[in-house]
Amino acid sequence: MGKALITTQKLSNHFGMICTADNLDLTIEEGVLTSIIGPNGAGKSTLINLLTGYLPVQAGRIFFQGMEITRLPVYKRVRRGICRSFQIVNVFPQLTVSQNILIPILALTGRSWRAFAKISSERDAHREAEAILARVGLSAERDTLASALSHGDQRLLEVGVALAAKPTLLFLDEPTAGMNPVERSRLLEDIRRLSREGQTTFVVVEHDMDVVFSLSERIIVLHRGAVIGDGLPEEIKNDKTVKEVYLGDEVSGIFRYDEGE
Repeated sequence: MGKALITTQKLSNHFGMICTADNLDLTIEEGVLTSIIGPNGAGKSTLINLLTGYLPVQAGRIFFQGMEITRLPVYKRVRRGICRSFQIVNVFPQLTVSQNILIPILALTGRSWRAFAKISSERDAHREAEAILARVGLSAERDTLASALSHGDQRLLEVGVALAAKPTLLFLDEPTAGMNPVERSRLLEDIRRLSREGQTTFVVVEHDMDVVFSLSERIIVLHRGAVIGDGLPEEIKNDKTVKEVYLGDEVSGIFRYDEGE
């Protein structure tokens, strides 16, 4: 097992009678591209929301790089290096691509601008934004309004905005949703490349099993708030419990890989 990045101890959450996190003891390892899968209601988004601070912890504890963060608000977790994207594209549509990237860069250092005319003086911020745009492959779109980008490029921009906050750990919630095959392939390759750079550890929540098995180094399977599978992609494909639970379910298609499809 690699170095622990974020760890939970007996993490629990309920919405009424529905259990979405059932005494979870879980560790995300540094540098391991991890996917979290499970059917609707399995607790995937709840887990991300608990780890990133968007939901309060009802019971249990969370540690990040050895320090407890259970009660830290979202903005303090971001400052420590924990960021996330959302299922719905979350960028500023009437700002340019470059301006979208500049906002978190300036915010991270306590700077901001009251008028866009003044932003030209922030040379260091501009250089940093250019570097991030190059990392996500959007340099040519720097002056394009975010609303004019394709859906796939908006998703890439969202990843760029998250990277601008210099995250140590980045959760991507269904990053390929709504993408065509070309856009999806491009985003997956970018995520692989960014993961290999080693600056950020990626955790992906996905329903698309083609994405999961082509991308992941580790897969965590949730069912009713509990982990029922955790291991390498090949181990998950052959896990008896996962097969039994998901037999006939939306994710049962993962087992077609064993049949040569």
